[in-house]
Amino acid sequence: MSLSEQEQRALREIEQSLLADDPKFGASVAGASDFGGQGGALTLRSIALGVLGLVLLIGGVALSQQSLWFIALSVVGFLVMFGAGVWALRGEGGKPKGGGFGRSSRGRGAGNSALGNRMEENFRRRFEGQ
Repeated sequence: MSLSEQEQRALREIEQSLLADDPKFGASVAGASDFGGQGGALTLRSIALGVLGLVLLIGGVALSQQSLWFIALSVVGFLVMFGAGVWALRGEGGKPKGGGFGRSSRGRGAGNSALGNRMEENFRRRFEGQ
């Protein structure tokens, strides 16, 4: 689903204000406009591992009638699926893509723009009014 012209314009304005306020942050997220970055192969690997874990899990459950040791196969399958999910969520080598959106080490109020202050104030009013 594509964005309307007004939404694209608003997005460009927000991007320009972010780049003007924090060029270091802008440089770190410059190539990540598609939200996927270069993690396509990693995603395929994690999906393949998830499918392998699912096959092990189902195979272990199906064969558990013959021997209870196949329950261990199900547990291994679950762990493989869980690991694949964690791997997919963590991204490339466990480093957040695009520098992350967490708080910087500069402190709480340092470097906030007027737009950021307005957005934060709107957020606070919305949830304090409930």
